[in-house]
Amino acid sequence: MIGIIVTGHGGFASGLEKNVKMIAGDGVELTAIDFTEGLGLEELKDQIKAAVDKYADCDCTLILCDLAGGTPYNSAVTISVSNPKVRVISGTNAPLLLDLAMRNVMEEGAEDVDALAEEMMTSGRDGINKFVLDLEDNGDEDGDGDGI
Repeated sequence: MIGIIVTGHGGFASGLEKNVKMIAGDGVELTAIDFTEGLGLEELKDQIKAAVDKYADCDCTLILCDLAGGTPYNSAVTISVSNPKVRVISGTNAPLLLDLAMRNVMEEGAEDVDALAEEMMTSGRDGINKFVLDLEDNGDEDGDGDGI
């Protein structure tokens, strides 16, 4: 199993948790830690550390954050420095989290935490798309629509 911790400002983490559980089912195992107004830095670090400890028996743990350089990210990085099985990723989105969560549902482990982190970053990038309306050219050059 892979330990999954999601953290970020406001309701970011709990929102993503609800999103993924709606799609993948309530059986998805992850820990969401929101950094809300009034929550102190030490309390946030304690919550992240407790979540990392909860996943101590996992192959590895990924801490997924909203923004690089923000308080949740910095707290996660500080904790990860002393744990070789923990990696921190910023810029987390639903496709990344869903891919990672489904690995646990499918009971896939991870032997190489760095390779897993790279795969998840690719998954997150691949999940970003832009809709482009591509109107098929029907050969009607004058645009009157009668095709003659």
